[in-house]
Amino acid sequence: MDNLLAKATVSAHALIVRRGAPNDGFQLLLVRLTYRDHRGGKWAFPGGFVDAGEAVENALRREVSEEIGIELRQWRQVAVVPCLQQEFPNVGFLYLCEAWDGEPRCLSHELSEALWVGEAEFCRISREQRLAYPLMSRQVDCLGWTLDEEPE
Repeated sequence: MDNLLAKATVSAHALIVRRGAPNDGFQLLLVRLTYRDHRGGKWAFPGGFVDAGEAVENALRREVSEEIGIELRQWRQVAVVPCLQQEFPNVGFLYLCEAWDGEPRCLSHELSEALWVGEAEFCRISREQRLAYPLMSRQVDCLGWTLDEEPE
């Protein structure tokens, strides 16, 4: 029976979108990770782990504030991603955020850089395998971005 129970971490990440960007219409915020594993130097969405007893949306706000100094004002859940068939099981919650206060800056030792990207740049980063988590390339579907072909 013990094999049926999986202990999983829970995480919350944000697709932080800036509207009115030149040429792209809107941009997405990515952060570069400094981890000392296969994710080091690669790009991710801001966010992190939910602490024991913490509500997922509270963790989202806390992690984004701690990592990049942005105070989220509005968000909506766009995906729940169960990754249970791996060495370290995780259930990830992904939120779309279009209203916040502050300017992104790296406040955590886990990050080296924050970068606003449009669809073309995100596609390039994905094709070059510079995303920390390959699943990220499909998680931008809620933005209307598709990575099947080069955007015009």
